[in-house]
Amino acid sequence: MKHLYLTETAEELLSYQRFMAANHAKLEQYLSFLRENYCVTDLPRAVLWTSCEAATKLISDIPIPAYTNDYRTVFCPDIDTWRVIYLKQLDTLAESKAAESVSHYYETALTENHVLQILGHEFVHHSDLFIDEAYDKGIWFEEGMCEYISRKYFLTDAQFMDEAGIHALLVEQYQQEYGAHSLDDFGSETYRGDYASIFYEYWRSFLAVKKIIDRFDGNVMQVFREYHRWHKEADGKNLAEWFHVSV
Repeated sequence: MKHLYLTETAEELLSYQRFMAANHAKLEQYLSFLRENYCVTDLPRAVLWTSCEAATKLISDIPIPAYTNDYRTVFCPDIDTWRVIYLKQLDTLAESKAAESVSHYYETALTENHVLQILGHEFVHHSDLFIDEAYDKGIWFEEGMCEYISRKYFLTDAQFMDEAGIHALLVEQYQQEYGAHSLDDFGSETYRGDYASIFYEYWRSFLAVKKIIDRFDGNVMQVFREYHRWHKEADGKNLAEWFHVSV
């Protein structure tokens, strides 16, 4: 892959280049891991390192500065940008001990590996294990699996469990506002809301996939095999029903 930069200032360019140089080896090892374990054979031609504003207003109107397709992955590597985005999830959350706990977590716990995990999520989307024609019927599964695989790789066990705990807390706090609808409702309309409503679907998807994988004793590939069996044998049953899961 090529590494390209879209920046407005020399300082921004230097910052992104430093991030890339410091983490190049980690990323290459991760890509090798995906190729060997998760059938990632075709990657984008380039990573475009850029700012949140450029990613969400100039290149695309996708509201999150991390997305991918066959040609390029667009990504903002600035940890402060991600901290601001995560804290904005709390804008509509009433003051409470739960809100304070989540706020403290995002203000103090984020590391460079958390940023790498976000980029790592995008690369998992290129796995041949996902069924293209099933995407619209099970977006939550792909998004949740991308979260799970990248987090398991880049985060420590303690950090992984902290993320799961924070997401469970957020789902609990926002469930009355956004509802306990089916996971299969995750779709294009998801991206038309604010940060909290968007991430609400990601929190639920990650927690659902984690629950499924725990049920299969941590065997991710066995879960993928069951996902393929659903595609062949479901006979109208949606994916959440097939896996007997809701959040």
